[in-house]
Amino acid sequence: MDRDRRGVTCPAVTPPVPRRASDTDVSGPILTGDTVGGRRVLGFACTAQAAPTAADDQLLLQGDEHADRPPRRSSAPADQPSLVRTGRRPGRQMRTDPVRTHRPDDLRPGLADRFRDLVHGPCTPHFTAALIEHLAASGHHTWLCGGAPRDLLSGAAPDEVNDLDLTGTAPAGAFTETTRQVLDLDGTSAEHPQRFSPDTLVCTVLDPVARTGGPSLDYRGLGLGLDGTSFPATGTDLLQDSRQRDLTVNTLLYDPVRNLVVDPLDKALDDLAAADGKRRLVPVNASADPLVRAEVLLRGVKFRLRWDGPDLDDGPLRAWAMALPHDLLDRLDRRGEEAWHRLSGLWAQCVPDPMSPALKETIRRLGTVAAQLHARCERVGR
Repeated sequence: MDRDRRGVTCPAVTPPVPRRASDTDVSGPILTGDTVGGRRVLGFACTAQAAPTAADDQLLLQGDEHADRPPRRSSAPADQPSLVRTGRRPGRQMRTDPVRTHRPDDLRPGLADRFRDLVHGPCTPHFTAALIEHLAASGHHTWLCGGAPRDLLSGAAPDEVNDLDLTGTAPAGAFTETTRQVLDLDGTSAEHPQRFSPDTLVCTVLDPVARTGGPSLDYRGLGLGLDGTSFPATGTDLLQDSRQRDLTVNTLLYDPVRNLVVDPLDKALDDLAAADGKRRLVPVNASADPLVRAEVLLRGVKFRLRWDGPDLDDGPLRAWAMALPHDLLDRLDRRGEEAWHRLSGLWAQCVPDPMSPALKETIRRLGTVAAQLHARCERVGR
């Protein structure tokens, strides 16, 4: 028996060998770029407010991005007789540009073992590997994203990874339904409750042991890359997803089935450890949405505070922040109080010490809009 990072005793886990559908398997799920009735598949929405199933996943076709609400259209291939599989499978995307994929040990000796320990070891919920295996068997790709690949590549140990975030091609309902099946099959994990956010399509498996009721893992499907839609949606394209994240260093993915580190934009690895030995903070999201811009700015503040020092190059972040529209806060005001409460909550997560000198210096370097956003978030959070 081993003890995990929360102090909970866990059984050691023997890594399973995941089964997966072939990248050329035409019997798998519908993916972005396929066509139905001559219309290109964009991705998926979800009509459930809680506990979604695959039946709640709604297929989005070209033109649906202008609708007021998601259409009622099944995402099951069997329900789409006019389906033509013209989209690129994610595995095929990686093979056509192999410079963006890397064996972990080619990047850092021993990194493959660290990833394996994170997915299969005692510090991670022991249903994680089985969940990834079940999704792979149904034709879906799943990746570790966010902090896990970034921090392991930066030298962190598996037990130092605080957040387990997943992304993939499974829509919210299919993921939640598969997770419930895996939890029910695993007698030691059946008590894990699930939570679903219809506003973000984030699917969370909660930790029943932690006093805070925090997540065991979070999942959201790959970003769709459509600006201005009136409802949340996900897709299945790696490049679209990367362009929706905040900073290049957070676009890295790890494929636990194929044991590959993926750098979809071919920029993240360089920015995480540049040739001059510095980390670069480079915003990647080009959305014009004021709420998205504000969130990227807050995340930039978070990582500048975390990595502050001579080994950090914040020049690209500063240039991006200085170019933000001067009326950004006015545009946010038109989004209503809900937007400000969302930003205030994110600010609290990103700024551990609102009185620190490092924060004042960071705000000064990032300019007027950052200072205005900081003051408003503080006021809303009181």
